[in-house]
Amino acid sequence: MNEAQQQLADTIGELLAQSPLDDEIKNRLLEKMEEIPENLLFRLQDALEREKEELETVAFDIDMFLKDQEKNWQGVVEDQKRIAGEVTDKWVEKLKT
Repeated sequence: MNEAQQQLADTIGELLAQSPLDDEIKNRLLEKMEEIPENLLFRLQDALEREKEELETVAFDIDMFLKDQEKNWQGVVEDQKRIAGEVTDKWVEKLKT
């Protein structure tokens, strides 16, 4: 295996380590790496990179959604506290009279 092939194999190995693919599939790919034609290895690398990017994008979107939900709930809680305080104040005033 020449240096370029070794770099490709290393890159694929790193991407496979991060991939949610089944471990059995990962191990088979790693074991047979030298037998797989270079064009298929490049396709595998591209697919794994797209998978990683897509997972990162989805994780980011989920994080933003959760932060937005948390912010919205904090607003609801503050509104409820304010309204409860106003209602309490009105009842206190009514009871005083």
